[in-house]
Amino acid sequence: MKKKVIITTVVAFVLLAAVIAAGLNAIFTVTHVRADFTTYSEAGSADAVELRGRLDQYIGKSSTFLDLGELSEEVARYPFFRLACIEKRYPTTVYLRIEERKETYAIAGEDGYTTFADNGLLLRSGLSENTNRCGGQNILLEGFSFTAEGSPATMQGEYAEALLSVMQAFKSALTEPRANVLTVTLMRNTSDRRNDFFRIRMCEGVAIDLADPASYPAEKAALALEKYFALSDEMRTFGFITVVDGANGELFADYSRNSRLG
Repeated sequence: MKKKVIITTVVAFVLLAAVIAAGLNAIFTVTHVRADFTTYSEAGSADAVELRGRLDQYIGKSSTFLDLGELSEEVARYPFFRLACIEKRYPTTVYLRIEERKETYAIAGEDGYTTFADNGLLLRSGLSENTNRCGGQNILLEGFSFTAEGSPATMQGEYAEALLSVMQAFKSALTEPRANVLTVTLMRNTSDRRNDFFRIRMCEGVAIDLADPASYPAEKAALALEKYFALSDEMRTFGFITVVDGANGELFADYSRNSRLG
């Protein structure tokens, strides 16, 4: 008799749990997936329409048991998109904020051009031309030996961190570096890395040389830009801005008609 009562009690709890689960599912059902996109290119707008359709497939699922990781994976199918925010807004909405990554750099290889976002994330490869999705060209990187590793794949290799630090300083000062910078070239003078330097060609004609770029790259870039902004329009059409390390750790920047580093 006691055993029968226990079984009846267990069955009652199971039925109650099923009823509660069914009730929650009825109340907390996704009826709207709101995705706010920030895009910069026509291709980005087209990708947004396609991705929005994929996200709408989650309408009708339980918002209580919905795994947001599944929606994140849908966004990850599009390397040009960055998921800035994802959250459940109970009881019926899932919200996402998605931004198009800005294609910024290109490296030429045997199989064509490979492009990267401004933070070094791999975007495209095998391009026949150095073209940017937003129009124009990417900043061409020369003399570097970078690979794309990890998940997501990110620029790796000697001077990768220094390059991104330099260009972050340029982005802070110029907003859109592609409008001002044509190329960044790694120049090697000797086997001593301290004699290496970055040569940054600006669209007006002047070049910026950053000596020993592995040392204080962001600070050297900021100092070079101070000098760049102080130049007249005419002076920006030729010559070299050079930033070097002083004997006591200080940094110096000057402008000359000829390169001081080679």
